Amino acid sequence: MNTMCRKAIGYFVTSIRENVLFIIFMYILGVVNALVESYYLGYNVSLFIFLSLFFDIYILCFFISLWSVRLRKYVMCFLSTILYSLCIINVFCVSRFYAKLGPEILNLILETNPREAEEFFDNYVSCDVLFSPVLVIVLICIIHIFFYCHRHHKYLKNGVANNNIIYYCMLSLFFVCSFLCFYSRYKFVRMLCAPDIVTIDKFIDNRALNTPANNLLFAIKMRQLSLKGLIQLTKTQEQSYIDSCSFVSDNIVLIIGESYIKGHSQLYGYKKETTPYQVKRVQDSISGKLVPFDDVISPSNLTSVVFKNIMSLHSVEDSMDWTYYPLFPVLFRKAGYQVTFITNQFVKSLGVDVFNFSGGLFLNDNKLSQLQFDLRNNTAHRYDEDLLADYDSLKHLGLSHNLIIFHLAGQHFDFNKRCPDQMKLFSANDYEDRHDLSHNEKQLVADYDNATRYNDYVVNEIIKKFDGIEAVVIYMPDHGEECFDEIHRMGRIAGDKITAAMARQEYRIPFWIWCSNEYISSHAQIYNEILKYKNRPFMTDDISHLLLYLAGIKTRFYTEKRNVLSMGYNCNRIRLIEGRVNYDELVK
Repeated sequence: MNTMCRKAIGYFVTSIRENVLFIIFMYILGVVNALVESYYLGYNVSLFIFLSLFFDIYILCFFISLWSVRLRKYVMCFLSTILYSLCIINVFCVSRFYAKLGPEILNLILETNPREAEEFFDNYVSCDVLFSPVLVIVLICIIHIFFYCHRHHKYLKNGVANNNIIYYCMLSLFFVCSFLCFYSRYKFVRMLCAPDIVTIDKFIDNRALNTPANNLLFAIKMRQLSLKGLIQLTKTQEQSYIDSCSFVSDNIVLIIGESYIKGHSQLYGYKKETTPYQVKRVQDSISGKLVPFDDVISPSNLTSVVFKNIMSLHSVEDSMDWTYYPLFPVLFRKAGYQVTFITNQFVKSLGVDVFNFSGGLFLNDNKLSQLQFDLRNNTAHRYDEDLLADYDSLKHLGLSHNLIIFHLAGQHFDFNKRCPDQMKLFSANDYEDRHDLSHNEKQLVADYDNATRYNDYVVNEIIKKFDGIEAVVIYMPDHGEECFDEIHRMGRIAGDKITAAMARQEYRIPFWIWCSNEYISSHAQIYNEILKYKNRPFMTDDISHLLLYLAGIKTRFYTEKRNVLSMGYNCNRIRLIEGRVNYDELVK
């Protein structure tokens, strides 16, 4: 028995001895990563994090030792490359965007097309990255390579390499870590084996998500389950049905913008003239009337999450997964409406793989695309105004009852590339009163305001397509953005911690409804409801119920209390952003 114990201990010690360099540097890497996350995200660094980190590294080394000596060094180099790369990406995201590598970041990466990737590198990847925490990770990697290439260096040989006491101390530490961390890692493994997202919720343990590698595994698992949900989503659409349709509105137009800060809209009091056309349509009723809503928010600051909620009849507080709810374009088609989808982001092109959470999952899948849309464009453009030509090429195919969805690039970064040069009005010199900003930051704000003004022009051109006919046009962006307003930063933060300032900038959005004079004349009741209820609190995950009401579509999935124009609308609804934070409590 004693002999067996000595052999077992000897094997464990051998695992440490053969991988001691890997253990030391991976542990240093993990500690630095934890400290960076703690500094930028405001997390408390607990002893558990350091203990579980050692446990994970040793388990990894144990399995490395199972490989033959000949292959072991290649496995070690491969794993080191992966772990250093993940840590660099994670530290970059944490220090720049205050978000760890996880499902949200993976979503953003998968949602990004080549044009957006190029713009991202132009904006965020520059020489100043070397003066961020990323430099620390690079230095650790360089030192690791040096010791690896000089494994017989006298300091290493006379120090750690021949000191058995260190090995036995490490082994003792491993057994302590095993006792303290086993249950957490057991839950993590159960989570990775979970058959659905509901089961994941039972086993999720944030203490296990303490390394970029674990976070990536979690993100990949979430993606796998999302793709699995594609099957259920398709089944739901095929089985969905409507009871009747009275075709209340002949032409319903939904314009979905991108990254629109309500506070940068002249329509809502911004001091710069960023929305002159919308302001004029509020004041001038020659061809119709535009009615802005005052208290509207987005359910998320990620396009992927927003699209799942606005395109389906699912609401964030529903207990069932969103894949068990019909998509409103499917119901419109089954009711007899012709559905047209004109997008500048989720274009479905032959030979282009755009399979991502927000677009490809249910907009570009062949089967689901056929179930949702009669007509759609197949080309993305540099500027949104070119979508008008796409619409003109398709509208002659229109029927008497139409649902038209425009999806714009809007104010997606790079803001400078969202507006043609000849239409730019603002420059850094127009923000001299912003003493809190550098010259480059002032120019970024100017670029954003130019993009917002151009968006106003594009939206007005879309409305002009429906002047003189019965039509109702709804405008809403997917989410907001940060642009050096309440918080001194640009972009969005995909993280756990949501502050009141973040909620106001990233979730509070502009929302309005325009009705043509012909529509007002024929639908006076609906127009009066729009005027009466424009100050109601609303979250855009319930936009589908409003659309069904405007069309007169009756289905068991329609809920009156979620239709903002209904007398039975629930004005006391708890508006949960990201499905967990009470927006109204946060910002009050």
